Amino acid sequence: MKRVQAIPALLMTVCVTGALLFPVGAQAQTDDTNIPGQKNANRDITIEGWIRRAKHYPGLAAAYFTVVNKGHEAHLISGVTSPDCAAIEAFHSEQEVTSHTANLFSHFTIPAEMTMVFPEGGYHLICRNFPDTIKTGETVPLTFKFLGGTSTTVNFMLKD
Repeated sequence: MKRVQAIPALLMTVCVTGALLFPVGAQAQTDDTNIPGQKNANRDITIEGWIRRAKHYPGLAAAYFTVVNKGHEAHLISGVTSPDCAAIEAFHSEQEVTSHTANLFSHFTIPAEMTMVFPEGGYHLICRNFPDTIKTGETVPLTFKFLGGTSTTVNFMLKD
């Protein structure tokens, strides 16, 4: 009977401490290109959006978008970049912006079979150092990178 009681205690120790799973000196996985369930993120997720210059802040543009995850797995956006932006950050029109909120789209999960809308007045992307050479009606490419190593580039039309 004592032997049977020892097994749950051993399992609890292993689960809590990871003692048998990660021996001393073992390193955590740093390669995010081989994550189970993540290789189809760029096929499961579609994004549509548009961008406009910030009226009172020269050099800034705000991007609003909708993300649809048609897949059966949650996917994580691990970053957003654009050749037309020096930096891209998250922003909320009515909330305080901190370093945590600014980096929201560097670790943002899109649940399986879910549509998420990032509209005016809510969370959206801010493009810093937006060039004056881009005219209304032209497009700005934004690349959404996903955990697992895939990405998708979406052209956001510049609107007034």
